[in-house]
Amino acid sequence: MNKQDSKSLQALLDKRPIITIIPHTSPDGDAIGSCLGLYLYLKQLHQDVTVVSPNDFPDYLKWLPSADEILIYDNAPEKAKKQIENSTLIFTLDFNSLKRADGLTPLLENSAATFVMIDHHQAPEAYAKVTFSNPNASSTCAMVYSFIDAMGDKNQIDREIATCLYTGIMTDTGNFKYPTTTSNTLKIAAFLIEKGA
Repeated sequence: MNKQDSKSLQALLDKRPIITIIPHTSPDGDAIGSCLGLYLYLKQLHQDVTVVSPNDFPDYLKWLPSADEILIYDNAPEKAKKQIENSTLIFTLDFNSLKRADGLTPLLENSAATFVMIDHHQAPEAYAKVTFSNPNASSTCAMVYSFIDAMGDKNQIDREIATCLYTGIMTDTGNFKYPTTTSNTLKIAAFLIEKGA
């Protein structure tokens, strides 16, 4: 994330927006970990923020901090719809096409909110005002760490945020076995462990 993106995001957050964070459908460890890590960080900043998932996520992720606060569209469609319609800032995490939100796609396509994308997949679509895309990143969780660092708030990362971000890095790198695992990946992981992950 460059300095201009950081300034743009800070200006958006300074407006005290109604924020929704959305993962892709059938979210995995990186999608849920990144959404919850960002959610907990923004809550520390006293932002009005909600995570809305298109559908449910695996039971093995439901121990993560604040996982029980995720609003699942399939379970509460009207509540989720109202949240998205009222949002003025929407983060899409771990996907780069609104079509990957399935049931939420029409709501997102018709939203008047400002979009921010944080993702590590190739060929991002141009729907976001701020696009933080890095196909070389090991995971979206690693990118959320970099986002928090770029905002000058690395010291805001506590045990709960660290646990969420570490979970996504670990799962998306196959326990640090995949080629996307770099020295920087391990440095981030080490920092998160030091924070209590």
